[in-house]
Amino acid sequence: MKNKNDNEKIREKVDEFYQKIFDKEYKTHISPEKISESLGYNQEMLKQLPEEADTGLSCGNPLENLILNDGETLIDLGCGTGKDIFLTRMKYPNSGILYGMDRLEDIIKKAEKIRDMKKFKNIEFRRGTLTNMPFDSNSIDKAISNCVINLEPDKQKTYDELYRILKSGGKFYISDIILKKDLPKEWRKSEKMHCT
Repeated sequence: MKNKNDNEKIREKVDEFYQKIFDKEYKTHISPEKISESLGYNQEMLKQLPEEADTGLSCGNPLENLILNDGETLIDLGCGTGKDIFLTRMKYPNSGILYGMDRLEDIIKKAEKIRDMKKFKNIEFRRGTLTNMPFDSNSIDKAISNCVINLEPDKQKTYDELYRILKSGGKFYISDIILKKDLPKEWRKSEKMHCT
């Protein structure tokens, strides 16, 4: 089991890695459009968003089975530049407030810029972590996450926090990477492996 200091080191490395992606120092090997298309995203809706909303970091499509009723609130854990939040607003214009949460302030600012440019209403972005979510207990109806929880070393705390903020009967739609068997020891020690 990793100690708290080890977990914080991993989080810092993940933050550095993703900051470089958002600053365009690192790139995906496949275009974000091709990745989104392969994951079943609605291409017509995606075309209505600016290019910077889709970074190509998705590993699935948490919106595929999402049903959001009128007035219901939703949070996107690790929202990045907001692709899933914006698509949710487009598909469910009468839902309640949609929240995007991310660790990185620069990313939140980019998402807010896109929101304002596209004049999306009832979307709020907050800086927060998976282990300390800036939301009241029992305040959110539904949650989504797209390839983010695998990056957090303390998954139990993440799920505890998620359970805390969701209302009774709330639902969580997750798309993520899981292991079927342990990775080789040298891979587990690799800083880059913690970021992917």
